[in-house]
Amino acid sequence: MHARFCCWVLPLLIGGCTATPESPARVCQNDLFVIDAQFEGGEFDYCRFSSADSVELTFHPEDDKVDSAFSWFSFRVTAKEARDLDINLRFPDAYARYWPKLSTDGHRWIRADENAVQIAADAKSLNLRLPVPESGIWVAAQELITLPYYRTWLSELAAHEDITTSVIGMSIQDRPIHLARTANKSEVVLLLGRQHPPEVPGALAMREFVDVVLAGTDLARAFRDRYALLIIPLLNPDGVAGGHSRHNAGGVDLNRDWGPFTQPETRSVAKILANLDELGIQPRLMLDFHATKETPTMIFYTQVPADDTNPPLFATKWLTRVDERVDDYDFTHDPRTPSGLDNTKNYFFLRYNIPAITFEIGDEADREKVERYTPVFAEEMMQVMLEAD
Repeated sequence: MHARFCCWVLPLLIGGCTATPESPARVCQNDLFVIDAQFEGGEFDYCRFSSADSVELTFHPEDDKVDSAFSWFSFRVTAKEARDLDINLRFPDAYARYWPKLSTDGHRWIRADENAVQIAADAKSLNLRLPVPESGIWVAAQELITLPYYRTWLSELAAHEDITTSVIGMSIQDRPIHLARTANKSEVVLLLGRQHPPEVPGALAMREFVDVVLAGTDLARAFRDRYALLIIPLLNPDGVAGGHSRHNAGGVDLNRDWGPFTQPETRSVAKILANLDELGIQPRLMLDFHATKETPTMIFYTQVPADDTNPPLFATKWLTRVDERVDDYDFTHDPRTPSGLDNTKNYFFLRYNIPAITFEIGDEADREKVERYTPVFAEEMMQVMLEAD
């Protein structure tokens, strides 16, 4: 397995560093800059200053079983005085999937300027020319949406008149798996989020989607009168906190553990499903929010029409109606037969014969458009589901 540690550099040492896997601090510094990953989601594996204002950072996936060839990165840079730093981000086992995002406060994020980033021809590294203010700046593969974000969201959900929240299980590292739910009905819609830690655009879309479904509109109230909602915003809290590229703390892709249920995170959902069975509550739709490196703003992986889901042809009806309402938004409907993988989409379709859909947002999707158009997808989902027999 790759050692996950950050390099400690003595304050006046510019040319190199020493470290052990047990290094207590995730920090690297010379006499001008300090680079650290001492926050949730922070991650780098090795650091070396080649000159006073030039540094090389190396990143590895969290373990040798990661089969997706990209690495998450997230670090903070501070300077004794405002100045530029040249950073070479190296991905020896992977490629540079993510365009760097920057923040001076850890909350508001922008894409790094096009002229500030150069990706190597083999995509094994990228160079970033970073203006560093004295107050510091965060650099990350995507916006840092970590556990405090979810705690705030869950508090807001708990305050909703129709929602109760609970802890349905604990992760390997004893972080809670939270469920927000409405009162039981005979039918239920499930919304799942953040199985894969780096897939932040899916998390952003999920929150917009949930806000619309829980709104006070006539449509949303009618939907909640018929359907119960089970909402799991964050299924992989260990991976998010640890800055993982794909896996949970057990070295498992949770979206390949539906059916086997070898991990406590997926088992926590399996217990909820068993309880639904005992109560005679029928799942009718499952949406699983992710992000993708593909270029369309959104991709929807669904069943093929011949699969005859119940309700029938849901995805076609849903996405056709959305397409009729928007004319400047790029999304793709990609129907597929069951692949044999133990993922959420296959599990819910094969067990319940329901529409089970992977809702993917592009890595570099325009965040303002995601915010503007996700409500349309939520509204049309509710409308089609209300028309179902």
